[in-house]
Amino acid sequence: MARKAINTTIDEKLIKDIKRLTVEEECNINDLIEEGLRLVLEKRKSSNQGE
Repeated sequence: MARKAINTTIDEKLIKDIKRLTVEEECNINDLIEEGLRLVLEKRKSSNQGE
C-alpha cells in the first residue's frame, strides 16, 4: 500500500502513553496510529449502517 506523510498535533500525555506502548508491543508509533484510525473508521462505518 502506498503511504503519504501527514502532519498533525497530538496531546503530550497521549504521545507519552503511545511511546510507552510502542516499547511494550515492540512496534512503532505509525503502526498504532494506523490501527487506531482503522478501528475508528470501522466503528463509524458499522454505526452508520444501522441508520
